[in-house]
Amino acid sequence: MEKKLNKALDELILTIKESTDYKKCLELKERLKKSNDVLELVSEIKKTQKEYVKSNDVGILEKLNDMTKKLEEIPLYNTYMYHLERVNLMIDTVKDELAKYFNDLLNEEKL
Repeated sequence: MEKKLNKALDELILTIKESTDYKKCLELKERLKKSNDVLELVSEIKKTQKEYVKSNDVGILEKLNDMTKKLEEIPLYNTYMYHLERVNLMIDTVKDELAKYFNDLLNEEKL
């Protein structure tokens, strides 16, 4: 039974890895790593997030929102996030279905 379960999980993982969205994510992630503008903006956003958490200053929050909006307007980043969201949705669906399966299985045994 364990071998069958491992094989089924391996097939699910392979299906996700072979999906167009996953492959596109990897491609776009590499392109993002080469984009100094995006890297600098992400770094600045992270730094500003830390500042905001420490200070809870509304001015810093506005600055953070402006930088985030600017990042989301970059087509390369926006496309990456689109495909990443789709991959995460696939993973969440598998996770939810597995949880439901095991929950049903365990509840069935209790009867």
